[in-house]
Amino acid sequence: MASFWDEFKDLFKTDSQQKEERQQELNAALEAEKAVTEQLAALDREYRESLPEEPEPDLDKLFPEDLGLEKVDYTPASDEELAALAQSGVDYEKAAEKQDLTHSFGVKEQALADKADKAERDLDEEFRNLGELYGELAKQADNDALRRGVARSSIRTSAQEELSAEKARAELDSKQSYDDRMSEIGAELNALQQQQDAAFEELDLKYAAELEERIAKLKEERDKTAQKFAEYNNEVEQLELEYARDREEDIAEFLKNREEERLEREEKQREEERKYGYTGAKQENYAKRYDIAFDFYSSLSPDIAADALAASPSMKYYLGNYYDKLMSALKGEEGQTRYY
Repeated sequence: MASFWDEFKDLFKTDSQQKEERQQELNAALEAEKAVTEQLAALDREYRESLPEEPEPDLDKLFPEDLGLEKVDYTPASDEELAALAQSGVDYEKAAEKQDLTHSFGVKEQALADKADKAERDLDEEFRNLGELYGELAKQADNDALRRGVARSSIRTSAQEELSAEKARAELDSKQSYDDRMSEIGAELNALQQQQDAAFEELDLKYAAELEERIAKLKEERDKTAQKFAEYNNEVEQLELEYARDREEDIAEFLKNREEERLEREEKQREEERKYGYTGAKQENYAKRYDIAFDFYSSLSPDIAADALAASPSMKYYLGNYYDKLMSALKGEEGQTRYY
C-alpha cells in the first residue's frame, strides 16, 4: 500500500510520467506472468493428454491409392520370329503332303515294277513252254522218220531245221511282245516321274505362297494385338490419372468435412459449457488453473491487476470460461475468493 507521501508525490507527476510508470508495472507483471503461464501450460498438456485420442482415418483404406488395374506387359514378336514360326508350320505341312505324294507315286511306281517283273516272268515261261513244245515236236518228227525209215535222210534233217526256225520265230515274237510291254512300262514310268517332278514343283510353289500369306497374317495379328494392348494400357493410365485427381479432391473434401464436423462439435461443447460450466476432469483441471491465476493476479497492485490480465496474450486460452470470472473478481465485481 502506497504511503501518504507517495500519494502526495503522485499529485505532482505529469500524465506522461504516470502512464510510463503504469506501463512499466504492466510490463513487470507480464514478465512475472511467464512463470504462471508455464504452470498453466503444464495443466493444459495434462488435460489434453488425458483426452482419448481421436483415431486418424485410414485414408488409404477409405480412398485406395489406385483402381487396382494392371497394364498388360506385351512384347510383340519380331518379324524374324514370326517368319520362323510360319516356316515351321509350313515345313511340317509340306513334309506331310510331300510324304503322301511320295507314297502315292511310290505305289504307282511299284505297280509298274510289278508289271515289268510279270512281263519278264511271262517271257521266261513262254520260252520254257516253247522249248518244251518244240522239244516234243522234234521227238515226234524223229519218231515219224524212224517209222518211215528215213531217220538218216535229208528229210529228217529238213524237218528238224524247220522246227528250229519255227521255234526261233516264236521266241522272237515273244521277245518282241516282251520288249513292247517293257517299252510301254518304261514310258509309263517316265511319265510318272515327270508327274512326280511336276507335283513336287507345284508343292514348292504352293507352300512358298502359303509361307508369305502366313507371315503376312501373323504380322497383321501381331500388330492388331499390340494396338489393342497399347489402347488398353493408355486407357488404364488415363483412368488412373483421373482417379488420382479425383482421389485428391475426395480426400480434401473428406478432411474438410471432418474438420468442420470437429469444429461444430467443439463449438457445441463450448456453448454447453458456457451455459452449464465445465464438468468432471475438465472442471477440476480448469479450477486448478483459476486458482493459480487468481493467486498471481491477486498479488499484484489492485489498480493494475485487471489491466495486466487484459494485456496477457494467453490467459483467455488457458482460463477458458473462468477468464471472465477472474476479470470480474479483479475488478471487484465479485468477491476476491479462490475457486472452490
